[in-house]
Amino acid sequence: MKAVVRGTVCAIALVAALAGCGNDAGGTPTPGSAGAKGKTSGPLSVEQIRSALPTDTSLGNNLAGDEAVATGGEEARTYCTETTAATCDGLVAAGMKELTRRGPDETKVEFSLFSFDSPKSATAAMKSLSAKRRTDIEPTPQPVKVEAGADETDAFGNNRVTATTMRVGSVLVYIWAVETNLDQVNVAAKHQVDRLKSAA
Repeated sequence: MKAVVRGTVCAIALVAALAGCGNDAGGTPTPGSAGAKGKTSGPLSVEQIRSALPTDTSLGNNLAGDEAVATGGEEARTYCTETTAATCDGLVAAGMKELTRRGPDETKVEFSLFSFDSPKSATAAMKSLSAKRRTDIEPTPQPVKVEAGADETDAFGNNRVTATTMRVGSVLVYIWAVETNLDQVNVAAKHQVDRLKSAA
């Protein structure tokens, strides 16, 4: 229960930081482009991050959530530092989308994206986020296998929640799944990576 509550608090903090900040605060960076292997290269803009987030129907018709939010500038940096416990140097944009499965189950998946100016900056934030989540998830999480085609992946969880951090080019992906089996987590992670590559 403690882990679920903390995950919800993070989601609330994100929505509060990004609500009403859908414009390109802090200016529009140079859009990223697809590399030779289809991976993102260069920072993604606020609009690219927004378009890369899943939609209510992109993962099936039995999921629903609020509109995806994305921003840059101080709003993005505040959300990044609160979520990752990193300094978030080089952050360009951030976005979030939450999806809940319709029906009696409380299945929920939150997608957060952080676009940085370099893969090195994204990796630094990823390591900080992974360390933070390992200490505040209870019971103590164990490593799990998530394969989604990312450049780097670190995933762990327990019988209630799964936290997946990935780096795709210079973008940090964070997926927080509640009451979601590992097969579904893999589907969600692959879906997010594919959308990032398409948005670049």
